[in-house]
Amino acid sequence: MDDERPGATWFAAMAPHLTLAARERLKQTPVRVTMGLLIAWVFWTAGLKAFVGPWLAISTAVQIFEYFAMEPYRRRSAAALSDARHVLTALSSAGVFSITFAVAIAVMWSHGDQIMTAMAVMALAGTLVSNMVSGIGSQTLFLIGALPYFATLIAMPFIAPKPASPALAPLVGSVILLVLAVTVIWSRLKSARAQEAAALDEAQRRLEQAERAMADRAAMAAIVSHELRTPVSAILAGAHVIQKGDTPETTPETAQLIMDAGRLMTGMLNDLLDHSKIEARAMTLEARDFDLAAFVDDTARFWAAAADEKGLRLSVSPMAEPLWLKGDPFRLRQIVNNLMSNALKFTPQGGCVTFGVTMRAGALDDVAVAMTVADQGPGIAPDAMARLFSPFAQGSAQVARTYGGTGLGLTVSRDLARLMGGELSARSEEGQGAVFRLEITLPRGVPVDQAHREETAPPVLDRRLRVLAVDDHEINRRTLALVLHPLDVELSMASDGASALEALAEQVFDVVLMDVNMPGIDGNETTRRLRASNGPNAAVPVIGFSAGTEDEQIAATKAAGMTDWLAKPLEPSRLYAALERAVRQ
Repeated sequence: MDDERPGATWFAAMAPHLTLAARERLKQTPVRVTMGLLIAWVFWTAGLKAFVGPWLAISTAVQIFEYFAMEPYRRRSAAALSDARHVLTALSSAGVFSITFAVAIAVMWSHGDQIMTAMAVMALAGTLVSNMVSGIGSQTLFLIGALPYFATLIAMPFIAPKPASPALAPLVGSVILLVLAVTVIWSRLKSARAQEAAALDEAQRRLEQAERAMADRAAMAAIVSHELRTPVSAILAGAHVIQKGDTPETTPETAQLIMDAGRLMTGMLNDLLDHSKIEARAMTLEARDFDLAAFVDDTARFWAAAADEKGLRLSVSPMAEPLWLKGDPFRLRQIVNNLMSNALKFTPQGGCVTFGVTMRAGALDDVAVAMTVADQGPGIAPDAMARLFSPFAQGSAQVARTYGGTGLGLTVSRDLARLMGGELSARSEEGQGAVFRLEITLPRGVPVDQAHREETAPPVLDRRLRVLAVDDHEINRRTLALVLHPLDVELSMASDGASALEALAEQVFDVVLMDVNMPGIDGNETTRRLRASNGPNAAVPVIGFSAGTEDEQIAATKAAGMTDWLAKPLEPSRLYAALERAVRQ
C-alpha cells in the first residue's frame, strides 16, 4: 500500500498525507459549511423541521471536531505528529464527517420528494468529489472518506420511496457506474500527483547537484588560484636570479627550483584534467601486460631518494618472482605514487613508510591484488575521514596551510581504482598514522620484452636538422627554441597555420613541430592541407602537441596526417625521443 514506507511505522507513513489533506480540507471549509446549511434548509422546506435543530448541532460539532483534529497538521511538521494519537484522531474526524453527511443524504433520498431527491444526488456527488480531492495520495484517507458515501449509493435503490419502480435497474447500474467513475478518477489523480511529486523531487535533486557543482567549482577556483601562486612565484624568482647573473654558482640550484615548480604545476593540472575527464566519463584505461614484481621494484627505487632526503625509512618487500598481469600500469602507478607522496609528506623525520603487496588467486585465472601504503603521520580525524575522498577537500585548515595541494589526489585515485573495477579505502586512528588499501582484480598477462631506455639527454644526430616550429603563442615558441638549442638545429618559426603553409611551400624541412590548437587554421587542418599539396614537404614528419589528451583528440591528429603526438607541457626528454623517431623514419 502506498502509505507504507520501508523502515517507517504505519502511523509515521500516514502523517505526511494528513498534512496535505488538512490543507485541502481547510480550503473546503466554506463549501462544507454551506453544504450543511443547505441540507438544513432542505429539511425545513420539506416539512422535516424536527430534523433541522439536531442536524445543525451535529454537523457543526462534526466540523469543529474535524477542524481541531486536522489543525495541528497545518501548523506543525508531519514528523512531529506521526504518533498514533494524532494520526487516529485525524482519521477519525474524517470518518465521522463522511458518516454524518452520508446519513443526511440517505434521509433526503428516502423522503421521496423530488427536490430532496435531486438535492441528495447533488450533495452526494459534491461530497464524493470533495473527499476525492482531499484524499489524493493516500488510499487509506480516500477509503475512510468514500466508503460511507459508497454505502449510501449502494443503499439508494433499496431505500427509494418506490422500490418496485421500473427505473430501479437503471438506477442500480448508474450507482455502480458512479462508484467506478469516482474510483477511476481518484486513481488517475493520485497517479498524476505522484508523478508531480516525483518530478519535484527530481528537480530538487538536480538543483542540489547544481549547487554542489557550483560550490565545487568555487572551491576549485579558490584552491587552484592559491596553490598556483607558489610554483609561479618560484619560477619568476628563479628566472630573475638567472637573468641577473650575479651568482652563476647558484644557477644549477635555481634551475632545479624552476624544474620542481614546473613539475608541481604539471601535477596540479593533471589532477584537474583527470578529475574533469572522470566526471565527464571520458577517462579511458589501457589494457596491456606488465610485471607486478617490476612495478614494486620501480616504486621502491622511485621513492627511495625522497624518503632518504627527508630522513625516513622506506620499507618495501620485493616479490620473489615475476607476476605478469594485464591492466593499466600507468594509472595504477598514478594511484600508488599519490599514496606514497602523501605518506612521505605526513610522516615526520625518523618515521617509516611501508608499501606492501599481497596476492591471491581469483576466479577465471584472475589475480586479486591488494596494495597497502602505511605511514606514521598524525593520522586522520573522524570528521576529516568522512570527507577524505571529496574533491577539493583537505583534512583540516592546518593541513591545507602546512602541506598545500588541491585536495584532488585521493579523489582521482579512488575514481581510477573504481574505473579499474577495484576500490581504494583508508583506515586511521588520530595520532597513529593512516593505512590506505588498494584492492583490484586483474587477469593474468603474458610476459613481454621490457627492453627500453629513458631518453633524458639530447640525442646525438648525424646531421643538422631543419625544423619548423608552429605555435600561435610567443612563449611556447621561445620555449621550443630553448629546448632545441642543445641540438643545434636550424630552427624556423611560424605563428599560425597560414604562415606555416607558406614556409613549407618555399623551404624543405626535416621535421615540423605543430601546435594542434591554434586560431584560424588549426594544426590538424594545416597538416591536412600539407599532405594534400604537391610541395616539397608533403611527406615530412609532423609532430603534433596539445594540452588536450582525450583519445578522440589524439586520434584526430593521426587522421589529419600527423606522424607523432606529444602532450603539453612538453618535456624535453619526450621531445628529443620524438625527434629521434622522426629522423629514423
